[in-house]
Amino acid sequence: MWAMQQIMFKGLDRRLAEFLLAEAERTGSDTIRMTHEQIAQHISSAREAVARMLKSFSEDGLVELKRGAITLRDTGGLNHLK
Repeated sequence: MWAMQQIMFKGLDRRLAEFLLAEAERTGSDTIRMTHEQIAQHISSAREAVARMLKSFSEDGLVELKRGAITLRDTGGLNHLK
């Protein structure tokens, strides 16, 4: 039920920002080592949509994308999206 509410009432940008921040807090690191596919499964979205949104976040300076890793650069900006 929670996942359905997230999908229906929150945009992908908000769900992705919340996931990235929660994962960084859980691991204690600003670098998240997950594939786009794994993130998409966690937030119930398509890998392609997650990849596009991460690229947009990167262009906005919120994250830095590297192969196999996403580094949070502006947690305040991500918090603002939530």
